[in-house]
Amino acid sequence: FTFVGGTAIDLELRGIAGGQIMEAGISSQLFEMINIMLSPALATAMSVVIVVLLLTFLVTSADSAVLIINTIAAGGDASQKGNVHIITWGAALTLVIAVLLLAGGLSAINTAMIIGALPFSFVMALMGISLLKALIRDAMRENLKAKE
Repeated sequence: FTFVGGTAIDLELRGIAGGQIMEAGISSQLFEMINIMLSPALATAMSVVIVVLLLTFLVTSADSAVLIINTIAAGGDASQKGNVHIITWGAALTLVIAVLLLAGGLSAINTAMIIGALPFSFVMALMGISLLKALIRDAMRENLKAKE
């Protein structure tokens, strides 16, 4: 946001963008900013670079998700002996994403992510409570040692 968002805000505030960035949809504001800043040929080239980088990020994230799911399904065995499991989980994840995209687009994926992350929020809260309890017990233990 520092570079791209700040530049877009500056272009809008100074009137250079003429409202093009603000009126564009959330997913195309970056490309609108590039179209304003660069010549058409350079803007097209930069758009291709951005899409390739985003796809690289997507593929890397999906690969990490498949690795985590496969490790959990294998009972913690991180050695990837069974390529069949990796392919199965990869296909299952791809199918779920495709169904969500067809059902409601990105908003369906966002909703599914929030619903999926909600139980982990409770786990994180419990981990925070456990950390506080451990710190308190550690401090009590240190006080007992100091008194002895």
